[in-house]
Amino acid sequence: MISCRQPLTVWLWRNGSCNRIMPELSLSEIERLQSVILNSEKEKRELEYQRQQIELRAEEVDKREIQIKSKHEKLDSLMRELEEGGDEMQCLETLNQTLISKERITNEELQDARKYLIRTLQGITDVEASIRIKRMGEVQIAPFRDACLKRMPSGDWDMKASELCSSWQQILGDPSWHPFKNKIVNGKLKEVVDEDDNKLKGLKSKWGEEAYKEVVSALLELNDYNPSGRFVVPEIWNYDEGRKASLKEGIEYLVQRLTAKFLKRKR
Repeated sequence: MISCRQPLTVWLWRNGSCNRIMPELSLSEIERLQSVILNSEKEKRELEYQRQQIELRAEEVDKREIQIKSKHEKLDSLMRELEEGGDEMQCLETLNQTLISKERITNEELQDARKYLIRTLQGITDVEASIRIKRMGEVQIAPFRDACLKRMPSGDWDMKASELCSSWQQILGDPSWHPFKNKIVNGKLKEVVDEDDNKLKGLKSKWGEEAYKEVVSALLELNDYNPSGRFVVPEIWNYDEGRKASLKEGIEYLVQRLTAKFLKRKR
């Protein structure tokens, strides 16, 4: 008797056909039937494996979709922040332009007030006042008088001093004369007076150190206040401290003077 084999026997028993079918089949038919069943089982296992792989891939796809969705949400959030930030930047830029405009207007008003104060103070001739008008770039005659008196005591030294002062004022007013050179000062490139300039060397040699310093001082003032035009510029000056006076100092001086004048009249 041919015994039932695994997995054929199992299959036949499951189907209740082992005792009924086996006596009717030959060995070759049983083997062929077993081969068919084995192939069927193999296909089932392969199909099950493929099903599991598909499920795994589906899970991976779901995970990736979740990740992509999360990234899209983050990107959308970032874009909203950028848009909001752009609105804030636009507001800041508008505010900045407004402040710049107001600052320009304020500066113009301050410049106008300073010009008006300069015109007012030019009519005051109190040479003893600490706050008064200084003509920037104007050559003072005193150093030339001292130099001429020293070198020509018996001659017309006063007239010579006036001629020298006037001559050097004209020289300083010539924009084509530029006795400056670039020099590194405290690590920074700075424009300084060229002491080797022929005109300045001649002035120092013939009329002395003080006359030379006076011309150089006037030259520096012109270069600072009016380098292109090279003409004298009036400025409110604090003579006690040797500096440009503030608008507040000029107004305070003018108020004090007007108050004193009013009280004097009242007496």
